[in-house]
Amino acid sequence: MAPILADSPRRLGGARDDLDVTNECFARLLVRYTARVSKRVLIVEDDPEIIQLLQEFFTGLEHGHDYEVETATDGVKAVPLLRRTQFDLVLLDMRMPRMDGLELLKKMRQNKIRVPVLMVTANDDAEAAGEALSAGVFAYVPKPFDFPRLEHLVALALSGGPPADAPPST
Repeated sequence: MAPILADSPRRLGGARDDLDVTNECFARLLVRYTARVSKRVLIVEDDPEIIQLLQEFFTGLEHGHDYEVETATDGVKAVPLLRRTQFDLVLLDMRMPRMDGLELLKKMRQNKIRVPVLMVTANDDAEAAGEALSAGVFAYVPKPFDFPRLEHLVALALSGGPPADAPPST
């Protein structure tokens, strides 16, 4: 069988003239179907409607990743998930029953669980926002969501870049 050269068309099976394929076309298809790296996301949120909204948000993202989303409805349920799974990103609600977001975040840091965390909340509590930022959240995201900003923060968090609100480093 002759090798496929970059600019030479190759007939697939030789049966149909309309099935010409070049190396370039094949390479583009290969990249398209193999370059999508899965990212694991944990959503810790007590409101089922917000969970569904965020799951749909991750389904629609096109950052070159597929997103595998797991959920927990409070910090207590999230702890075993965080211990057994390496997540690439955690979206964490600030106010939840049993164990709130700040408490879970502190537990994560005590257990050396290093993953970017986006703290989401409907609360405008500046003190809580400051506490979350000092505890090491990547960014603080208010509800209702500004989806373009959330998309930007997700991309930054997954790329390892600084949060959008970070002051420039000197």
